[in-house]
Amino acid sequence: MALLVVAAGGVFVLKWMSAPSTRELPPGPLRDQLAARVVEVLEHDPTFRTEMTQEPGPHPTCVASVFGVEPEWADTVEDVHTVYTWVDCLWLWPADVTAGPANLDFSQLSGLGMPIALHLGPPVTYQAPKDGAENGDSIRRIFPKALEAAAFSPPHRPMRDQLRQRVLQVVASSTPSPSPSRS
Repeated sequence: MALLVVAAGGVFVLKWMSAPSTRELPPGPLRDQLAARVVEVLEHDPTFRTEMTQEPGPHPTCVASVFGVEPEWADTVEDVHTVYTWVDCLWLWPADVTAGPANLDFSQLSGLGMPIALHLGPPVTYQAPKDGAENGDSIRRIFPKALEAAAFSPPHRPMRDQLRQRVLQVVASSTPSPSPSRS
């Protein structure tokens, strides 16, 4: 925080400057709306699609668990500049979708689970922690101190179940229904 003094035309202006503040986000409608926005953005982002593979074809299917926002006073999705969230994603190939839900082999799907900071821009960008030994340091660089504990604590089990259901829904909605037989 800092005090800024500006002299313009003989008038002194005082303004209290502070770094953007964040807050943990309790469960509720805003959290659900932001989770849906995170999923929409990541599933359509060409850069995020390459988090698992450089090959063309597979598309991520994700779920999100939002744990913080910036600025702290944000009460609507439009007010939010940055979303701090856990994401859990699986990459579906066109053949996975064509095979249909009954033939989907989850053990063969590539996936990831990680905390990210999604900056709603424009432009929309995201920051993801590095893998391996640098993971902890990169989480501390990306996430505000008040949200570090949440960034280090994945909500895996509930998200895995939600992701499995979402993948099955995506595959089922994309699978053509059988043609009616003619008698």
